[in-house]
Amino acid sequence: MADLYQPRNAEELKQRALRDARLAAIDAGADEPAVNPGSDLDILATMVANTALIGFANIAAIEADFNVFSATGQALDELRAAEGLPEVVPTGAKGALKIRVLGPTTIPNGLQFRYPNGLRGRVVGGYTNPADNSEVNVEAIDTGTQTNLAPGTKVTFVGPPTNLLAEAEVSSTTPLTGGIDEESDERKRARIINVRRNKPAGGNWAHLRQIATDALGSVQDAYVYPALGGPSSVKIVVVKAFNRETKDFSRTLPDAALTIVRGAVHRQVAGDTDHIVQSAADEAADFAIQIQIPDSILAGGNGLGWVDQSPWPGLEAADNGRITITATDDDFDQITVSANTSTSPTAGLTHVAWWSSVDQRFYHALVVGVSGSAGAWVLDLDRPFVDSFGNGPETGEYVCPDAQNLDGYGTLWLDIFESLGPGENTTSANRLPRAKRHPYATDEDPSSITRATLARLVRAYPEITDISLAYAPTTTPTVPPNVRTAPNILVPRHLGFYPL
Repeated sequence: MADLYQPRNAEELKQRALRDARLAAIDAGADEPAVNPGSDLDILATMVANTALIGFANIAAIEADFNVFSATGQALDELRAAEGLPEVVPTGAKGALKIRVLGPTTIPNGLQFRYPNGLRGRVVGGYTNPADNSEVNVEAIDTGTQTNLAPGTKVTFVGPPTNLLAEAEVSSTTPLTGGIDEESDERKRARIINVRRNKPAGGNWAHLRQIATDALGSVQDAYVYPALGGPSSVKIVVVKAFNRETKDFSRTLPDAALTIVRGAVHRQVAGDTDHIVQSAADEAADFAIQIQIPDSILAGGNGLGWVDQSPWPGLEAADNGRITITATDDDFDQITVSANTSTSPTAGLTHVAWWSSVDQRFYHALVVGVSGSAGAWVLDLDRPFVDSFGNGPETGEYVCPDAQNLDGYGTLWLDIFESLGPGENTTSANRLPRAKRHPYATDEDPSSITRATLARLVRAYPEITDISLAYAPTTTPTVPPNVRTAPNILVPRHLGFYPL
């Protein structure tokens, strides 16, 4: 459908009306009417234009409400209901707790615990004589984002059995995540588009995708591998979004969430087909990216480029595409980096940034002292490199020159990874192409980091006039050795941006 005409303002409508009145009078053989400011026609045209503009605005608003790509809020919810899609209600977080036990004990299914904020959770499944410091699966009884808890957070069991300490802490590998206040517009939009584009019906792959995303709000998306295990078999692979508030950058759903999705699939799709429900497996990916951006404002730049007149460190051939931290002191305000450049940084002038693989963000510092030499530069910093958990850099994490929009590049980098789906689950020619991932891996629904995904940085930050990968050992998820193993999905780990 062609776009409706939408005037820029009332003045545009007024001038159209005055022109039409003038031309109509001339065509009728009358004297050319007065259309100057203050004339009768000018006053009439002003009134008509102001009134008509309200009508055009209402039409535009209605058109936006009927368009799945622009509708929001209640309008989008009405489109969801019109497609017969159920409301996805707020959900509670799921994850695991690390427990402390003093001897033999039995932890019953449903044993409750209290959050620091007073909310409630419970154990999922029974555990007989668990080991000290082992983990138990749990889920929140209450719902919402407040039920998400970061690793190490303390919770308290209510009426714990003998030999189970009341205090437990959230797992570092499976924190409590997936608590959702209400379904976001973007997730509703994705479910509606799936119905309109792929026509879910009769247990086809689009129907299985719909069941999984309808079942639980913490399921970001679902991918289907038809006939992966042979005839009459299908695998449904679900993924979750990052939780940046709790620093959870995994795409793998906890077991308790998988149980809910698995139950929904098995309830709604009957028959002889074997439906396997798994979550994608995280595969860490490191990237060093070279960009061409303006010079520092100190060198005549426009204020959107590098912070320093001479960005440091630059890449040398011996760096193999990235600069890593090789050592730190106990306070993390002195680091040794692997930069092979013979050019020394300048104390008091050189700014560097460290990408924390835990927080997945850049930390910035000014170099205030320099020693060492090429391959082992020792930098004294004006502030410690410490993440939100109080930890310093790990050996192998990246350091790069500071840039004005470096934080924005890092945030968008997370968005890019969050838009990735899992890779393929087999390379067997006897199973492909029927067992290929659905929806297929494309630039619209990617599984790999490509030039197309890098172009998102350029579109969002026009000061980047060229971009290239300097170091990227893993750009595509590794295909697992057998179909029983979950497919891999790329998650970010190390990151650095360097001058091109």
